[in-house]
Amino acid sequence: MADIRTLSRAYNDKTDSIRIKLITLRFLRDQVQNARGNLITFRPSKVAQDLHLYGRQDLRAKTVLIRAFLDDLVQRGYITIIKRSARGKVYGLYKNNKFWDILSAYEPDKILELLESEKIP
Repeated sequence: MADIRTLSRAYNDKTDSIRIKLITLRFLRDQVQNARGNLITFRPSKVAQDLHLYGRQDLRAKTVLIRAFLDDLVQRGYITIIKRSARGKVYGLYKNNKFWDILSAYEPDKILELLESEKIP
């Protein structure tokens, strides 16, 4: 019985992770579409709060998953860290970055598919 619970939790964690990535990409896409300048900035907590995704108790745990995904995007060179402070990192995306164009052109599920297959030019 413990094996079934372990598998179920692993499956839930995986689907939760995919959902978090899609939500983050949707947030970034909305920010890009509504941008008036050459830079958008955001914090992981802003992504979670703006979308009213979870109850207050769940917010912190989901913010950690969002931060991990954003850090992965930083490692790949798609976004940058603008500032570090006691409140955490502020991430940014410049208009001249190729990821801006990708966010403008594709739906979040297609972007995630491209990221997973690493077929982004």
